[in-house]
Amino acid sequence: MVDFREKVKDDRGLLKKIELAIPGFRGYRKREDLRIADRLLREELVNILAQAARSVEETRDVLAKRKELDLLEDMAKFVSRMNTTVERVRHAEQGYTGLSPDYRIEEAELNRMYEWDLGLIDDVASLRHISNQLMANAKTMLVSEMSGEIDKGLASLTNFDQLFDRRREAIAGLTVKE
Repeated sequence: MVDFREKVKDDRGLLKKIELAIPGFRGYRKREDLRIADRLLREELVNILAQAARSVEETRDVLAKRKELDLLEDMAKFVSRMNTTVERVRHAEQGYTGLSPDYRIEEAELNRMYEWDLGLIDDVASLRHISNQLMANAKTMLVSEMSGEIDKGLASLTNFDQLFDRRREAIAGLTVKE
């Protein structure tokens, strides 16, 4: 995966390069670039999660057409949780603190936030794999295997949500171990 921090740094225009040379603006510019990189990374996370959510919704629709009523309730729960997670990631904190903050988020915390979000890529890819597997099973009528896959998907989603909940605490240095 592309390191968006380097991409943002490479894409700096003349004005941003001038800001880096002015005392007082240098720190602001570096922090702002880190926020932009993290936003780009989270957008990538959201895109992968949204693909997985669409696949889960399509699977639910296939099961509904086949009248697989035993699986529909669990699939509806999975769809709802996936959509909630997509929105949580989409609207997650970006490290802004305002003009005169009581607590200032420094470059180290912003880098930690980026690294934390980067670590979520594997979890998101796992959710996408599970959602694709569910769709494949539904299309090939392997519904006997789907209950276990749904449980696996819900467990993976729970794990992702717990990691994402710890994100803010880890960024602020509120936890002892990450």
